[in-house]
This record gives sequence, C-alpha cells and structure tokens, in this order.
Amino acid sequence: MTDRSTDAPRDGHAARHATSGAGRVTAVRAPSAMRRLADRLAGLVGLAPGGESQGAEPGLAASGEIAGESASGPPGRYARRSVSPGVSVSPSAPEAAAPSSPPVGGRRGVDFEVVSTRRGLGTPGALLFLVVLGLVAWMAGSRGYRWVSEQLDPPGDPTGEIVLTLPPGSSTASISDLLGEHGVVPSSRAYEWYVRLRGGPAFQAGEYTFQSNSSVWETMAVLEAGPSRVARAAQQPLTIPEGLTVVQMAALLDEVGGLSFSARDFLDAVRTRPVLSLVAPVPRVLPDGVIDPAEGQLFADTYFFDSQTSAEQLVALMVDRLDAVLTDLGYDDAPRRVGLTPYEALIVASMIEREAQRPEDRAKVARVIYNRLARGWSLGLDATVVYAVGESELTAELLAVNSPYNTRVLVGLPPTPIATPGRASLEAALNPEDGPWMYFVLTSPDGTLSFSETDEEFQRDKAVCQELGLCG
Repeated sequence: MTDRSTDAPRDGHAARHATSGAGRVTAVRAPSAMRRLADRLAGLVGLAPGGESQGAEPGLAASGEIAGESASGPPGRYARRSVSPGVSVSPSAPEAAAPSSPPVGGRRGVDFEVVSTRRGLGTPGALLFLVVLGLVAWMAGSRGYRWVSEQLDPPGDPTGEIVLTLPPGSSTASISDLLGEHGVVPSSRAYEWYVRLRGGPAFQAGEYTFQSNSSVWETMAVLEAGPSRVARAAQQPLTIPEGLTVVQMAALLDEVGGLSFSARDFLDAVRTRPVLSLVAPVPRVLPDGVIDPAEGQLFADTYFFDSQTSAEQLVALMVDRLDAVLTDLGYDDAPRRVGLTPYEALIVASMIEREAQRPEDRAKVARVIYNRLARGWSLGLDATVVYAVGESELTAELLAVNSPYNTRVLVGLPPTPIATPGRASLEAALNPEDGPWMYFVLTSPDGTLSFSETDEEFQRDKAVCQELGLCG
C-alpha cells in the first residue's frame, strides 16, 4: 500500500476538473499645431492620432453566423487558436482571464527647435518651453483617457436591434470579434480586455438580441441574461474529472462516443498549442526530466460537444476556463499572498488535489507544504513520486527514483503540476489554513488526514495508518 504521509527529511519517510470585431472610433480633430503636437506625443504611448492603439494585438479569428455571414480575423501575436462552432461550456465557473498588454507603438519623436541663449532655465524662453511641454503632456493623457472611455461607453444612445447567434465553442475572443464586427460595441479588443479583467459567469451559446452602439456593460447585461434561443439541442455533455493528467484526459476522451477526434489528436492539440495559460504560463525553460509541460494547464469541468467539435476547440475552451478561474481566484496576486508565482501556486494546487480527498483537508495540506518549504525541508509527497514513475504501489527502489518530481529526495517544488487541480484545490493553494503542521498522514478509510507538528505526533498517527492497512 502507498504510504500516504508526509515526514521530515531526517527519516526520509513521507505519506503520502464557453462560449467566446473592427471597432468604430470617434476621432478628435486636431485644430491647432498644439493638438498635432499632442498627437505626436500620444504616439509615444501607443495612441495614433485617430485614437487607435498602435501595435495592439490583432483580432482573433471569430466564429459565428448571422444572416449567412461569418467573421474571421488573423491570429494575434499571443492569440490562441480561434474557436469555431461545435463546443460550449456549462456556466459553472466565471469566464475571464487576464489579458496580455498590447505592445507599445512606434517611437515617433517630437521635434523642438530651441535656440540656446546660455541663460539657464530661468529665461522666459525656457519657462515657456516647460509650460508648453506640460500642457502637451496633459493633453496627450486626457486624449488617451477619452479614447478609452469612448471604447467602453460610446457617445450617443444605443440604436437598432441586432440579432446574433453565439455558436457553441465560442471563446471570449471570438465573441468580442463578433460583437465588434456587427457594431454592437465600438472596439472588440476593449470589450475583450474588459471581460477578462472583470470576470463573470460563462455565457451560454444561443441567439441574443443586442443594440448597436452599446456600452460594454449594456452588452454584458444582455449576455448574462441568457439567450432567447439556446443552441445546445444537438450537443452532449462531457465531464472531465479533477485530478487527471493530460494523458488520462486523452484516454477518457477515447472512451466517449460521438467525438470527431481521437486521443492522439487531443494530445497533439495540447502539445502543439503555442500558448496555454496566460495567467499561469509555463516557464520558457524547464529542467531535464519534465514529463509533460502542458500538465495542469487544462481545467476540469463539464463541456458540451457535437460531431463537429475539434480537438483544438476543446483545448482552447479548457485553457480559457482555467484562466477564467485563476483570474477569479486572484492568482495574479499569488506572489503577495503566498510568495510564489502563479505557476508555482498552480503546482501546489495540483499536489493538494492528489493528496487531499476531503474538502476540509485541502487548506491544511496547503499549509503543510508551505511550512516545509519555509524550513527548507523536502516535501516528501508520495503523489509526486507516483506521477514520476507511473506506479501507485511504491517500492523502496521507486521511492529513490532519480527524478525532478521525487519530493522525498529533492527540496522544493516539482517542476510542473502533477495533475489537473479543481477549483477547491486552486483556492486552497492561495488560502492555506493557519497552523504549525509539518506532517500529515491518512488515518481513515474515508480519506481523513491527521495533521501533526512534531515527529513524535506523526509517528503515532502513522501507526494508526499502518494498523488500518492504509500505509505500507
């Protein structure tokens, strides 16, 4: 039996689970040389004279039909593949994700002709120069603020009705493109960034009635109210359980009837995707011995599919769902809350998922992990060794395996997550329960863990585990 306990390094013994534009911009005329100068300064911060963002992320390909038309756009520099009709997600978790910042525009300089009088800054000419420069900077900032405001809440009232169908499988990006293309919102990118930053519930596929020239929040209100006609009649639910690896997910999909792709197609879609999570991105450099860089990057949830769903669409939804949940839980604040990067906190969540069977134990397991890291102890978690060797029954030889995932031997976190954590484990990783515990071990067949501070207390709990046949 696997010894599901956590021990001190001195004895080396440890215990051991969606539906996602060119914007109309109201330009401000430049009636004077001062305004033209402000425009040039605005270029330095990424705003063109007409108010368009310079170097902004190109639109993502859109999917959807209205009056027989479809929309598409070029993939962005950090863009995910487009999601086309065929798959949607149940509204069980918020749809949001942290956006990547648009690149800064070109460095267009501002030409000033200054005649030197060698009289220092106290001269009237120098003072006038400083006044003009300050005025220009104020105008550029004011103009940029006005442009952003108009993309979120355009001038004038909403006008005629526009009926759009959000197809199954739409991502936040493709919904944004669809809304922008048909004039519901002024800027598809502004809408997308607002949704990702704000967070919120998942939107249901179906038919919606919008008004053109709507504000971002008016559009969100329509989406949150739900469709007038649901587009899910021909779809089947697909539930991905928490705690699986990417390979185990693929094997599960192979057992599901009605899919248009195989397990190999799914794995290829995951491993060839150029960008996975944007909130907890995979490090560019990983050590030798990493099993799967994509581990932990797909969220376990219930998704809906039909015969047209592709592996790429499902992967895109699962990545988007993970980012939405991570954003909702505040993973961008992980360095302040637990002293780890978002990706490292994701690794901790995956270990919690594999070690804690009962909800009330998750935050305590998180605390044990953080306490041991703080003291420079090895984590001693059997779950990481099981992941490394692919065997649930660990022998003495397997427990000594040379692997970056062997937390009985190595100090610190494993290089990647070891499973797909659910929302509860993700939350526990950011909110460990206060306590002095350094050990835990399984002491009941129902999955209850006993936590202890000293080795003496741990040995007592471990004896109970062994008596029940739960530990080796």
